[in-house]
Amino acid sequence: MQKTTLALGLSLAFGSTAMAGTTGGFSTADGGNKTGALARTATSLQDIIDAIAEAKTAKLPLVVTYTGNEDSLIAAMVANHTKNSAGDCPNPRWSDTYRKVEVSGFTYGLTIQGANGSSANFGIVLKGGSSDVIIRNMKIGALAGAANDADMIRIDGASNVWVDHNELFAVNNECNGSPDGDLTFESALDIKGASHNITVSYNYIHDSKKVGLDGSSNTDIQGGRKITFHHNIYYNVNGRLPLQRGGWTHMYNNFYDKITTSGINVRQGGYSLVEKNWFQNSIDPVVCFFDGGSNCGFWDLRNNNITGTADFAKYGITWSTPASGDKSASAWTTTATFPLTLPYTYEPVTAQCVKDKLASYAGVGKNNAQLTAAACGTATSSSSSAAASSVASSAASSAASSAASSVASSAASSATSSAASSSAGGTPPTLAGTGDYPTGFSKCADLGGTCSVSSGTGWVAFGRSGKWVLKYVGVGGSAACTVAVFGSDPGGNPNKCSKQN
Repeated sequence: MQKTTLALGLSLAFGSTAMAGTTGGFSTADGGNKTGALARTATSLQDIIDAIAEAKTAKLPLVVTYTGNEDSLIAAMVANHTKNSAGDCPNPRWSDTYRKVEVSGFTYGLTIQGANGSSANFGIVLKGGSSDVIIRNMKIGALAGAANDADMIRIDGASNVWVDHNELFAVNNECNGSPDGDLTFESALDIKGASHNITVSYNYIHDSKKVGLDGSSNTDIQGGRKITFHHNIYYNVNGRLPLQRGGWTHMYNNFYDKITTSGINVRQGGYSLVEKNWFQNSIDPVVCFFDGGSNCGFWDLRNNNITGTADFAKYGITWSTPASGDKSASAWTTTATFPLTLPYTYEPVTAQCVKDKLASYAGVGKNNAQLTAAACGTATSSSSSAAASSVASSAASSAASSAASSVASSAASSATSSAASSSAGGTPPTLAGTGDYPTGFSKCADLGGTCSVSSGTGWVAFGRSGKWVLKYVGVGGSAACTVAVFGSDPGGNPNKCSKQN
């Protein structure tokens, strides 16, 4: 295990860890990206375990970067659990020991991230009141040990968690003889117990029978979990997208393709805001199923590609007949207005842009890129106030756009930056102050992100704590927050971008 002591976060070639409040959802995690954090490079499961134990003992934040590759183990597991025409699988491994990183009671800030090209045949479990955790850029596939609850990622009694830009997959079939007829593999992502304020974003989840729980049983409500799912791709998955028991979920800008049994399943009086998603080639994409009519939840459908029943044939959507007491969205109407005022701002793109562009942003190896309206050739925004009611004024939308910062791929940001003038801003402002940002400036991006300027003077500072360089991008312009774009390294360690108000 490679050690770097008392690092200030960790920026890798594939992107930097974002700071609090930029998850686009209920989580405000910044993980290990804190002053005084340890930085560790792990080549194995045990290395990750050791790094977390070290940081916990020292009571320090941690960024651990996993560089191992277990593609051969994953491939063997996929082969062993792909059934033949008779429904038999060659070598089932559902009784194996569950290989996992278990994080319990870690509250100092933790980022577990995979290096590009890494892969894992082990899971990650957050429990015991752990909080402020980011799991990012991890490719996790086809775990053995389903009979031993071998989830790929499990959040069970942990809060303020951001699950971002991962790839999770198995095989979407059930082998003859599996325990309970349902345990060839366990879940891709389960969230249960006292787990609150979670954001699940930009993940590619595919070829999985069980995508994930939001609550382990009808009594596991915990006062209601608040979870945002945005910009995820779900392909060839059976169900539980998620299976929601109580609480509140916000589902926006997700791409659902080839759901084979049922999708967003809202139960036990839960509420789901389903906004600007793309659904295609799927069965029962929004339902309350398998609840026995005990207490179905509610959905608020807004601006998805499906706008009414006439769209079902166009997009390959089919419906089964609900069991007694169950419900489906086969009439494609809202059953209750989403009751929460969201505490975060966000910038959803159109459902069409999700279909056209999201594959270039979701999953691993995408350098943490985020899909913005600029990539779609459109301007669209939303806000917490817009999400609280079905109609928002254009002024509120404009304010949300100004308040939210966005991160785009380096290619898109470089193109935007080059289009902006670096000399049209007149006399450059005088930079003063001793904080992270100059006096009169406010943060717009971390190192490696994109600073989008929607208001102010158009001037952007790059650096930190009295060490800055300037660039004029203009109002409506943007710049990649990189040394290459600003022309020199001011030595902010780490550098950040801020815009003049």
